[in-house]
Amino acid sequence: MATNAFDDDAYAKDVVGRFSANDDGQASTEECRALFDAGYVVLDVRASDEVAFEGRCSGASRDKVREVPLVRAKRAYDEKLGRKVYVQQPVDEDAFRAAVLDACGGSEARVLVMDSDGGARALKARQILRANNGLRSVVVAQGGANAWKSAWDSSMRRRQLPGSFTRGFDSPMFAQSNVVAEKFSGSSDDTVWIV
Repeated sequence: MATNAFDDDAYAKDVVGRFSANDDGQASTEECRALFDAGYVVLDVRASDEVAFEGRCSGASRDKVREVPLVRAKRAYDEKLGRKVYVQQPVDEDAFRAAVLDACGGSEARVLVMDSDGGARALKARQILRANNGLRSVVVAQGGANAWKSAWDSSMRRRQLPGSFTRGFDSPMFAQSNVVAEKFSGSSDDTVWIV
C-alpha cells in the first residue's frame, strides 16, 4: 500500500489506520495524500466560478475528484468596490448532501473535503455530511485546495519537499534582472464565505 508520496508502507498504513478508526477529523496534505492513495475521494466544495478562476484540484485526471459546490456563487462586477466579487446564494443543505451522496457513491464513501483554504466551508460541509447518519468518513484537508495544489502537481507527483524552496540566480545571465525568487501562491481574494 505504498504511496507515491513516500513509498513508505508503514507511514501509509499508520495514516489510513488512524483515520479509519476515527472516521473524521482534519489531515495535513501529506496525510491526505496517503488517504487519497488508499481510495478516499477528494470532494471540492468551492463554488464553480471559483474552480474555473483558480483551477481544479490536483488529481482530477485520476477521476477521484468530485466538484460539488457548498455555496452557489458567481463572479460579478461590484461598482462600489470597482472589481469583481462573488455574489452568493444561501446554502441549501439538503440539496448539497444529496448531490454529494450521488457524486461520491453513497453513504459508504470516504471523502477528503476541500474548500480553498481548509476553513469555514470545509468544516460546514463536514458538519452537513455527518448529520443525520450521513457519511461516516469525512476528513477535512488542512489548507484546502491551495495547499493541495501547492504540494501535488496534476499527475500527483510532489511539487517540492517540505521546507524552504530557493532557486539560485547567480548566473551572470541574471545579473541585471529583477528576478529574485519563485513562489507558488493561492488566491489573494478576500471573499467572506457565508455558510
